[in-house]
Amino acid sequence: MRYAVVVFDLDGTLIEREPSWVTLHRYFGARDRDVDANMDAFMAGEIDYAEWMELDIALWKPHAPSLDHVYKAFKDVVAEPKTRDAVMRLKAAGAKVYIVSSGIDVLACAIGRQLGADGVYANELNADNDGRLTGTGTCRVDPQRKHEAVCEIAQKEGVPLASIACVGDTKYDISMFEGVGGKYALNPKHQELIDAADASFDDIELLVDHMLIP
Repeated sequence: MRYAVVVFDLDGTLIEREPSWVTLHRYFGARDRDVDANMDAFMAGEIDYAEWMELDIALWKPHAPSLDHVYKAFKDVVAEPKTRDAVMRLKAAGAKVYIVSSGIDVLACAIGRQLGADGVYANELNADNDGRLTGTGTCRVDPQRKHEAVCEIAQKEGVPLASIACVGDTKYDISMFEGVGGKYALNPKHQELIDAADASFDDIELLVDHMLIP
């Protein structure tokens, strides 16, 4: 096995679906124009990702959101059998498998458990002792600085970045590629990602086949 660690993005990579933030906006009935205004402010550099999270969470306030609601919104999301098999093959070959997502930790951790991932990095929705969302979040993965999580994983596992492979589906995953030994696009949505990757695949099984070549 060429890589000691394989790091996957979540939404669109390990699971083919809309981003977890979009799921919750729809579940809580957030208005599209408000969602778009928050994203425009973040992309323009007017706010950082932690501030963006708080503004987006605030859009759900009229519904008195709780963690129970969040779990219900994601209850039907599961990893496909071929994705589970692909991750099992990587782990059987000796690789550690991590998820790094700028989405919601409730979903990322659920998928991580299904896949037997060795660790998950994602963003947390803060809640009080009764499970009600406080309106704040803990930003652990900024989509423009996902490399920071990859560096933490390298330190935790005691391996050089050159022994890590990273896999994503959008241009925001390019930030994971700095210094790593394998850069892969899976189900790519942006040409920029394809250009930055060592190789591009439309099927996770073919990706793993490639990774397992001696």
